[in-house]
Amino acid sequence: MKILLWNCNNGISQSRQIDCFNSFECDLAIIPEIKEHNIETLSPNSSVWVTNNVKNKSPKGLGILAFNNFSLKELSRDEDMEIFIPLKVKSKKIEFTILAVWNFYWACKQGRFKNVKGEDCLEWSAIRHYQSILKDPSIVVGDWNFGPTFSQVAFVKMVKMFEEIGLKSIYHEYNELPITETKNFTYKSPMKTYHHLDHMFGTEYFVDNIKNFFVGDINETVLSDHSPLLLEI
Repeated sequence: MKILLWNCNNGISQSRQIDCFNSFECDLAIIPEIKEHNIETLSPNSSVWVTNNVKNKSPKGLGILAFNNFSLKELSRDEDMEIFIPLKVKSKKIEFTILAVWNFYWACKQGRFKNVKGEDCLEWSAIRHYQSILKDPSIVVGDWNFGPTFSQVAFVKMVKMFEEIGLKSIYHEYNELPITETKNFTYKSPMKTYHHLDHMFGTEYFVDNIKNFFVGDINETVLSDHSPLLLEI
C-alpha cells in the first residue's frame, strides 16, 4: 500500500505535475490545495474534497483520492475544524481510519475556531475531538503548517498528544530521529527559507509495517513549494 501526501500549491492542472503525481502509483493520496475540478483528471475511483474558501469561485481545498480498488467512506466531521476530514478506508486486504489535515491554526476563515489561540485552538481541539476514532489501525496525514523547524514547541506538544493515544511520527520512527530534528525539508517559502511542515502519524500497524518512507527533494519538486511524501506499507 502506498500513501501519498503532497501539497500541490494551487491545484494540479499542468501535465508535468500530473505526470509527477501518476509516477507515485499511490493507492491513497492526501492533497492540500487541490481544486475540485482537478480531481477528475487524476481518475480516482473514490474521492472526498472539502474547501473552507466558500467565497472563491475556484477555491483550493483538501482532497483525499483513492485508487486501485481502495474506497473511502466519510465519517462524522466537525465543519468548523478547518480542515480535518475523518474517513474510513477499505480494500480487500485492509480497513483503517484516516484523518486528513490541512491545518489553518487560528487563521480559520470562519467558524468558532477563527482567531482562537491557546489550549482551545483549532489543532489541539481537533486532536481531542477525533482521538476516539483513531484506534489501530489509523493514520493522520497532512500539512500542519508547523513542525520540528517551525513552532517546534507546538510540534513537540502535538507529537506528545498523539503518542498518548497510540500514534507516532512515521518520519521520525523510520529515520530514527528525535522529534526535534529532521533531515528533510518539505516546504520552501518565497523568501527561500526551508521547513518541515508535512507529517504522518500512525498507530502500531503503520509504524511496524513501514517498508519505505520517501521525502522528495524540495529543490526538485515539480510546480509546488512542498515536497511529496510517500509512505509504503
